[in-house]
Amino acid sequence: MQPLTTTIDIDLKTVLTSETATSWQRVLAAAALASDDSEKAFKTLQETLTSATATPPNDESLVMLFFTMINFCRMVTTNPKIALSSDDKNEILSLCLAQYNFIFDHYTSDDGLLQTQAWPSIFMDGDPLLKIKEQENGFSDLLTNILFIRATAELIKAGGVHKLNIAPLIEGYELMIYCFNEKYWNENTGNYQRDSWLTDSPTPFFHLTGLLPLYAKIPTQEKAEAMLQHLLHPRYLEKDGMPAYFCAAWVQPDHPSSTGPIQPLLNWLLAIGLRNYDFVVTADQVKSETLALIRKHGYCAAFTNLGDVWPSQTNEPSPETAAIEILFAQYLRH
Repeated sequence: MQPLTTTIDIDLKTVLTSETATSWQRVLAAAALASDDSEKAFKTLQETLTSATATPPNDESLVMLFFTMINFCRMVTTNPKIALSSDDKNEILSLCLAQYNFIFDHYTSDDGLLQTQAWPSIFMDGDPLLKIKEQENGFSDLLTNILFIRATAELIKAGGVHKLNIAPLIEGYELMIYCFNEKYWNENTGNYQRDSWLTDSPTPFFHLTGLLPLYAKIPTQEKAEAMLQHLLHPRYLEKDGMPAYFCAAWVQPDHPSSTGPIQPLLNWLLAIGLRNYDFVVTADQVKSETLALIRKHGYCAAFTNLGDVWPSQTNEPSPETAAIEILFAQYLRH
């Protein structure tokens, strides 16, 4: 599949084997190329998982590990043409199970959720969640837990197909969803977030990760409909319509123009989540408006709420954004 943008050329197949690309960039490229270049993409995911030890090297690597597991498991359950024997698939899935067990046993806190010490590198400087993290001993990051729950669901599917013991996974999966809802569902705001984000923070804010549980199918349909109403609240709307700006990483409710960056990856996760609950119109709006920004400016890492390029220390094109553009083009399959 060819990228939609022509202003900057990024060859994602080259990213798969590039020595200068980060592990996260290679994994995202593999996810984007899973359908059109499945052998190389699958090999990248396979190598990422087999090179990972049972003990993740650091908290930041958890997001990448979970995303790798999600896409590897989806490929082994949906793509019968993968050139890998059943024994090899079982070996890698067993490794995923071992990683899951270690993470669940060593990272889960008393509230039933993963507690991390490091800030996921996927977020950008200035994020108000970072200030809250600095005030706490350990941090139940929403995105890390969301991806862990989705990875668990995909591992249950793949493990069931390949006759692995998934009973402990099912129990852990149900427990995490229950704990996530108990800790983070906010009836007043209609999304997942703590009251402290609005009451104790020097600058009250709503955060986009409060809507991303849709990606992992965590909320009930009733909660999901409340989340849609939260998303469509006028605080997110511009006077001329409903552009992707309502999907900025964070929004200050008293100052709607004071927003964080528009990050294509977070918008893609949101669009997939919206489709999970059949909110197709809004999902398509998120998709089309995000792609419009990419077409206008090229493969930038993030954009402002005015539709400009988010200030960055580097002007290098972003392989992550190039991958998300392709993932948006095929997002019906996720």
